[in-house]
Amino acid sequence: MRAGVGVGLPVLIASLAGQMHIGMWIGLGALGQAVGEREQPYRARFRQIWCTVPIAASAYGLGLVSHLPVAAAVVVMTAVAFGCGIVSGYSAVLSAATMQAMLIAAIAIGLPTAAPYWPPALLYLIAGVWFSALMAVEAVLARDRPQRAALAAMLGALADLAQAQAEGQADLGPAQRTAVGAIDRFEQAAMLARGHAQGPTREYTREARICRAADQLAARLLAPDAEADLSARAAARLRQCADAAVSGRPPPPRTDGPGTLVRLTMLETAIWAGAEPQQAGRASARARLSAPGPALLAGAARLALCTGLAYVAFFALPLPHGYWIPLTVALVMKPDLGSVFGRAVLRCAGTVGGAVVAVLFTAVSRDAVFTSIAIGAVAACLPWAKSRSYALQTLCTTPPAMLLIDLVAPDTHIVPLAADRIAATFIGGVVTIVAGYLIWPAVRRPDVEGNFAAALGDLADYARAVARGHHQGRITAARRRCYQRLSDTRLTLQRMLAEPPPAGALAWAWIPVVGAAERVADQVTGISATRRKGDPATLSALADDIDALASVSVKDDSPVRHPAVSRHGDCHDAAVRELADDLNGLSAMLSRESSPPGTAPDQS
Repeated sequence: MRAGVGVGLPVLIASLAGQMHIGMWIGLGALGQAVGEREQPYRARFRQIWCTVPIAASAYGLGLVSHLPVAAAVVVMTAVAFGCGIVSGYSAVLSAATMQAMLIAAIAIGLPTAAPYWPPALLYLIAGVWFSALMAVEAVLARDRPQRAALAAMLGALADLAQAQAEGQADLGPAQRTAVGAIDRFEQAAMLARGHAQGPTREYTREARICRAADQLAARLLAPDAEADLSARAAARLRQCADAAVSGRPPPPRTDGPGTLVRLTMLETAIWAGAEPQQAGRASARARLSAPGPALLAGAARLALCTGLAYVAFFALPLPHGYWIPLTVALVMKPDLGSVFGRAVLRCAGTVGGAVVAVLFTAVSRDAVFTSIAIGAVAACLPWAKSRSYALQTLCTTPPAMLLIDLVAPDTHIVPLAADRIAATFIGGVVTIVAGYLIWPAVRRPDVEGNFAAALGDLADYARAVARGHHQGRITAARRRCYQRLSDTRLTLQRMLAEPPPAGALAWAWIPVVGAAERVADQVTGISATRRKGDPATLSALADDIDALASVSVKDDSPVRHPAVSRHGDCHDAAVRELADDLNGLSAMLSRESSPPGTAPDQS
């Protein structure tokens, strides 16, 4: 409903007022927000809109490139594409923003009606305000919060486990399976959102910390030396936390005094505390020292090459609406959006279907009001289409774009417009398949296990350098190698997610593993950034553990998962204890059942 109203209503109002140019630009802006939206908490959605909209709106200024000589225009857009490819590897928000900026740039360069460029940019900002207002209304009216419900269910299951332990029940199996199942469901929902995101997200990092803390709490409650009194107090507190999770507010201050479970405190901190100073220092050090790795640079270079060729085709071919060639390349070739080959084929198929739908709508009536309603109706199908396939998503985005252009350019007949779009899409698809896929063997046959093993080796070297107090320059070099390897592995997986099985399923299994390795690296960075030596002997032992994991593959031989007690978990140094917990989580992922999201955990 929000997608349909957000795109269709501005167009309808503008058509009734005789200001279709205004309706077109606002409608296109709202359509971009609807296409880029992901299943995530409202706070993250608002943050994405208001980071994406200003960046995308500023891309209208690239319309000035159309007044440059052709060679200069191609060089400028190739450089812009390379920069977008680099920036998009650092966060989901920046990835969405750079993709929309490349789309807006193609439209501004190809549509003469875009000049002067500041009115469309202003209308794009208005579209962001309009879409945000609709989302705010939804946030107030739609009380269902899947993330909160999953968190509350996990806390409630842990409370039942703690209560069973406090009561001295002989068989904790049922309570254990329920708790572990709830943790797994929360983790799978987080992993699904992470897989659909266009880059790393803060939400997944937070939810992964919650899963790790919940798993360690479950392990502590199942330990043979668990005290009944502490378990009873933990059960009461966990029920308070579950109620707080439903309401979205922190629980009341604790009144149970000293002697409470440390793992329960860590879980509450992971859920409700903001960024701790150590975490903030860890993140800032990582951002400062994580230079683009070879895979990110290669992906950006492929994007730049295909974009340059697309603009050469746009300027050289006598094809009306040829700006759809670079637009297609931007949609298919953004390096963190999945398979280049698969997306190119699906986009061509979806464009043909969408063009046919647009022609059918126009054959029924060319009335502006009818067309506005049709645009809103097709846009309302976008959320469903996105969840099914990229071809269906393209089928639902093609008709609104074509109908909007037909409304503001009445001399352009929809049938030639459809033919132009199909031709331009096929040209863009050929460019991406040949220049972005076929000539690059490494893209077709990624070595995930080999890359991850090398990343773990670099991570172990990094941890040893910190433990032994090596020179800061040597530590910095080791840190950069470590993060570059992990970034390359993550980007490879992100591109594999859209592939058909077995590649896509393998990527889903590896996504949380690489995330866990990144958290281990962040813990080491936190110890290094605060210039603390921590516990050198334990750090060295943990580095040896990391090396041992480099030879372990993701396995699928554990029908029921059991929470594992962290090695070195009782170390007096809190930073090293957290590092040990994260490493334990990584070890558990490499030896537990790893199935794609959506597979329910075994409750038998």
